[in-house]
Amino acid sequence: MIYLDNAATSRFKPKGVADALMYDLTHSANSGRSGHRDALDAAMKIEDCRRFLLSAVGAKDGEYSLAFTKNCTEALNLGIFGFLRTGMRVVTTAYEHNSVLRPLFELEKRGKIELMVVSPDESGRILPAHLDNALQNADFCAVSAASNVTGARADLPALSASARKYGTVTLIDGAQAVPSVRIEMSKLGFDMLALPGHKGLHGPQGTGALIFKKDLHLQPLLMGGTGTASDSVYQPDQPPEGLEAGTLFAGGIAALHAGAKWSFAERDRYAPAVKRLGEELIAYLKGLDAEIYTADPTLGVISFNLKGRDSSFVANALAEREIAVRGGLHCAPLAHKALGTLSRGAVRASIGVDNTEKDIYHFVAALEEILAAKRR
Repeated sequence: MIYLDNAATSRFKPKGVADALMYDLTHSANSGRSGHRDALDAAMKIEDCRRFLLSAVGAKDGEYSLAFTKNCTEALNLGIFGFLRTGMRVVTTAYEHNSVLRPLFELEKRGKIELMVVSPDESGRILPAHLDNALQNADFCAVSAASNVTGARADLPALSASARKYGTVTLIDGAQAVPSVRIEMSKLGFDMLALPGHKGLHGPQGTGALIFKKDLHLQPLLMGGTGTASDSVYQPDQPPEGLEAGTLFAGGIAALHAGAKWSFAERDRYAPAVKRLGEELIAYLKGLDAEIYTADPTLGVISFNLKGRDSSFVANALAEREIAVRGGLHCAPLAHKALGTLSRGAVRASIGVDNTEKDIYHFVAALEEILAAKRR
């Protein structure tokens, strides 16, 4: 199979990822619950991953903490429900994923928050000036570092400057961006960053994290056993343990550590190759007279439609040819509305670190076959 669905989950995993998972299966122990060797080993591996991720995104020790979650959606929900209070004014954008939109619209429906959604301009960009204007009266904003539909990157320095100017608390969705987009948390002053383990960090599914400033005093999504303050019937309020109720996926977190170390160490090598393949694919798509929604191929997320064809039909036809992409709506309804693709969605081909020019060639050849079958 030619795998071009890396924006959903990365196919390539460094060897250390599988090794860490297999080790945990044969040495399973509950971190933070017991004092024997294997339990302590699991706890140390979790802390090693926590320290690495904080350092890798420039989150200063002592200023930020990190809570592990089962995915980026849970991390975003923790940042939203854990921070927002009744009456707060919230800003987000039309390019957000439903893991941001649904919690925010639900809180608005309950009458808990005031919500403003910043729309793109005629060129399809979320302009820094429009965000700056929206943030003037905002308590909180949630913005994706990169769109999962088009790969468009946010102007993070401009967002940082606006948030600092107005004192707005920031939650950055790093699902499609980290580590390819360099985010220095302390330097930019962002308050929270949500990460998935299974995309650009090349770890396993079922892992994620929320990095956050310790002084935010987030409320937990879950309450239960933490291995700390076990004499109390109340949830501990100290981060990160108070936000990590229940047994953590120790093997997955160790595997995430292995994947993240590889991803940060190798990004300067693979990022130019991903961008180059994205540029080549867009050039081929223009030759097919496709409707292209991606302007910036840097992250390898290329969305398009073949004229006269529904995106799901094209994705299914590609699947029959052993080529994996995603069609339809990409859990981002406001983005599709802005792009004019709400009725038929879009085909998204997302390039990974192990894709090659040969993959792109065969992908485009398959699209040509689909177009030729249409003409017959």
